[in-house]
Amino acid sequence: MASQGKMQELDVDSILPLVGEFSRFQYVLEAMLCISIIPQTLQVLIMYFAAHNSPWRCTHNSTVCTFPQNMTFSSGDSLYEERCKLERKEWEFVYSKDYSIMTQFDLYCDKEIYGYLTTSLFFIGWGFGAVVLGIVADRFGRLKVLFPSLAVIIIVGFLSTFSPNFWVFLTTRIIVGFFTPGTGVQMFVMASEFVGAKYRPLSGIILWAFFTVALIILGVQAYFIREWKKLFIISTVPYIFVLAFAKFVPESIRWLNLNGRQEEAMKLLRRIAKFNKKELPDNVTLKAPFTGPKVKASPIDLFVPTKMALQSLVQSYAWMVNGLVYYGVALASGSLSGAMYQDYILTSLVEFPAIVFAIYFCNTIGRKKTIIISLATASISCLLIPAIPTDQGKGLSILRILVGMIGKCGVATSFNSIYTWSVEIYPTVIRSQGMGLLQIASRIGSAGAPWIASGLMTVHASLPFIVMGGSSLIAVAMLFYLPETKGVKTAETFGDKENGGKELTVDFQKEADGVNAKVNMAYNNADEDSRL
Repeated sequence: MASQGKMQELDVDSILPLVGEFSRFQYVLEAMLCISIIPQTLQVLIMYFAAHNSPWRCTHNSTVCTFPQNMTFSSGDSLYEERCKLERKEWEFVYSKDYSIMTQFDLYCDKEIYGYLTTSLFFIGWGFGAVVLGIVADRFGRLKVLFPSLAVIIIVGFLSTFSPNFWVFLTTRIIVGFFTPGTGVQMFVMASEFVGAKYRPLSGIILWAFFTVALIILGVQAYFIREWKKLFIISTVPYIFVLAFAKFVPESIRWLNLNGRQEEAMKLLRRIAKFNKKELPDNVTLKAPFTGPKVKASPIDLFVPTKMALQSLVQSYAWMVNGLVYYGVALASGSLSGAMYQDYILTSLVEFPAIVFAIYFCNTIGRKKTIIISLATASISCLLIPAIPTDQGKGLSILRILVGMIGKCGVATSFNSIYTWSVEIYPTVIRSQGMGLLQIASRIGSAGAPWIASGLMTVHASLPFIVMGGSSLIAVAMLFYLPETKGVKTAETFGDKENGGKELTVDFQKEADGVNAKVNMAYNNADEDSRL
């Protein structure tokens, strides 16, 4: 295409409408990322089933254990802990040795906490990985992290089935946890960085639709496959093909531009335009996001100046609560009616409407109101559950499940939306590191979820929901401090953020001899508190 006048330097948000903000290229990219998120997601809650306690019963002809051999005791029964008073040879698990890691490695009584450790240390590993992999992604590129992390998750997840003892298995869980933020988080960041501002909630949240699909797949698999090793194998090996997507998924345009690789970014933009059946004028090029010496961002920048520090701290607490309540409700779902597989799948299914709510309300009432209202709904639901009796008939049991589903829907809507909000609050230069910090906060909450959901349940059945509901209310109050980001241009550097992230409008006019892009820039000052 011939040059059409003076060269125009545009930033990424301004040039995306010329190549297609959400068209064929983004559809294909989104599809590859959505499929790739499934094997990672399966590993997140697989221990809900793989570390499940088997009921126990007296061994045949035992003279010490005097309960009838056909009488079994499940976790939560008043006599469940009676086995701790007996010698190991006097009782047996009802289910086979291959049922879970609890039966495989003979974890009972004082060793039952090892089952909690597999989930807690997975999330702690996730927290450390979020920091390390976030820094690597910001400095060396999203792709340098995404597919290597995905390969580790699939391969190590499969190899964990050959663990000779519990401690080797626990090590594999920590490794998988460490590399988990290198997949889902980077997918979300990339999906958000390839589309225009109004499509960010849609592009990112669609990923969480497949997160939900994976959760349901896990529940169905676990229902039919009652052996933990087979469950791990079917959750890893069939997905090895997703590693081939590495050849087709490009590096983030925003990351290339931010790191002074405008020529590569422009080549990629022209490829995208061609794929989307659009033409990018020759007189349009990417504007470098800064001038002068290149500045290396560091985690310290997340806490300087004071306003950024307060935003980071408020977001961190909100993410911690979202992690605690989201996984806490999932892990405690079995206590809603007592039907483990049914309750797990039902509380997973409500994430589909949560995705619709997140997309719709983020684009209408804004990110801030959506998250505050949905998290408040989750809080109220958690506080209501203990008030509903568990042994007063089927009607109240259904009501208890319904309230639990509303709570899960609320926290899922909040969790889905807060990703978009935080991505928009942090400038590109520290976005991955900022998301890494928030992943740490979220994983602290997630790591505490099994201890809250299962540990506090042994003290009093109401405590887990009271703790989750109370902590959510505090988060709701704190979130009022953060700025609304709906309709505000994404900041690329610290300078962009300080200057208020000036908005850009682009007007296109078609002429008879082809496409002639005429770019008009209009800068509008807005209140500083509404800026990125």
